[in-house]
Amino acid sequence: MPVIGVVVAFLLIVALRLKNVDFSLSILAGSAVIAVTSVGPLEVIIEAGMRTVTDPTTLDICVSVALITVLGYSLKETSLMTELIYGLRGLLPSRVLLALIPAMFGLLSMPGGALMSAPFNEPEAERLGLRPEHKTYINVWFRHLWYWASPISPVPILAASLFNMNLNGFLAAQLPMLAVVLGVGFLVSSSFIGDRVRVGVGPRNYSEVAIGLAPILVTILLSVVGVPVWAALVVGIAMVYAIKRVPAGRALRMVRDGVRWDIAASAASMLFFRQVVAVSGSARALFEGVAALGIPFIVVVVLVPLLVGTISGTPTMGIGIVFPLLLPLYGASGVHLASILYAGVISGYLASPMHLCLVLTNSYYKSEMGRVYWYLVPSVAALYVANLIYHLVVGGPIFP
Repeated sequence: MPVIGVVVAFLLIVALRLKNVDFSLSILAGSAVIAVTSVGPLEVIIEAGMRTVTDPTTLDICVSVALITVLGYSLKETSLMTELIYGLRGLLPSRVLLALIPAMFGLLSMPGGALMSAPFNEPEAERLGLRPEHKTYINVWFRHLWYWASPISPVPILAASLFNMNLNGFLAAQLPMLAVVLGVGFLVSSSFIGDRVRVGVGPRNYSEVAIGLAPILVTILLSVVGVPVWAALVVGIAMVYAIKRVPAGRALRMVRDGVRWDIAASAASMLFFRQVVAVSGSARALFEGVAALGIPFIVVVVLVPLLVGTISGTPTMGIGIVFPLLLPLYGASGVHLASILYAGVISGYLASPMHLCLVLTNSYYKSEMGRVYWYLVPSVAALYVANLIYHLVVGGPIFP
């Protein structure tokens, strides 16, 4: 029943999201299905609810998400964002600019962090006449390229730790995929940007760019050095008001009007769903169910990480489930096999309807999820196939 429950819950969430049902309602419906099909449904709901409420991460993420929307709103209302984009437009081609902004914010490791770059990409995307699903694809895709290269991302750090390997060595095995991510992203975005790209439109105003980037870079740097994300955001917001000399009364109104409560609710419901998955043991039950069927090793290696990554809705949870269960089970020690498991979890996560960055970006741009998947699913498939081919060719006979 737990296996059936998790599959039904996933299909239900996908169906509801494709019909543009509110994400919070969709995820709560999926949570209810998982709970009902687990042992002790009421206990699962209560335990998951208690963990969600008492976990300091919940408040941290929800407050951070709310402050992200305030930062974006404040940058818009003070015209600082417009000035920044106009300055960058004089230095970079449109396609590079649209990719650079989410990639830059991608260094800030937090669930739903793509929401920070969404407001910054909007002016240039609007100028190019891009549709909401185009904006969503670009913002989500280029934010997540650091899984293959960043030594400060918690995802490869966790994977290397569970694999008992030096982080730099593990990232060296993933680095070729960075080129694949960039290549796929630029190729797909070219299909809808076309010849609308502009190079160096506007004057080269370096001081304008530096001033506009200051609140963003300070926020990111503070987060990188360990300052809580919400505190870093408060500093960034305060810098916006100081740079533009915003009166206290207007600043308070911007804080009040800038909060997107629907997006904060989406973050809270996603955190509750994760706890339901963890408490019910549904992801582990799915893995054990697949393994018990005697399915060939290569099929398990390809299928299970994708499923777990998709259902868990977070790469750290997916890796935390797949690596400890699969690697010891098959006595595998090669980095290329571990890399295939890693790529499966990441690929499943990128296209997951429980992927918080995707959910929040989709909500911000008000795009239709089905149309977003038209671009996202083939991109994820291409990335994963490239991973398989690369590691199978370079790693040689890695399957027992």
